[in-house]
Amino acid sequence: MVRIWRQQEQGASWEEERTTLMHTDWVRDVAWAPNTGMPFNIIASCSEDRTVVIWKQTDKDGPWVPSLMKSFDSPVWRVSWSITGNVLVVSTGDHNVTLWKQSVDETWVQVTTIDDGADGM
Repeated sequence: MVRIWRQQEQGASWEEERTTLMHTDWVRDVAWAPNTGMPFNIIASCSEDRTVVIWKQTDKDGPWVPSLMKSFDSPVWRVSWSITGNVLVVSTGDHNVTLWKQSVDETWVQVTTIDDGADGM
């Protein structure tokens, strides 16, 4: 389950904005992309169900729309955005780290795999 919260205009109270059951197993990580002038908000979540879900909010106070980015071959442990918010790093249980970028048609394309070297160090 992923829950998105919003701070109310008046004071420090928070209200739950969205709850969804897109994942079918433990959610292991959630990462908010830095907003570097993009006209939308974007969050990535990952789970032991082997999926990464991208959450996008295109209008201020608009709905959060989830979409499945990819199903992997093993559980996904971590997601992290680049400092500019346009590259997503995904770490899976089979010791793979991959970098992903959204293309013009809004599909996600693997840019590279990070290799730790032949000696495992």
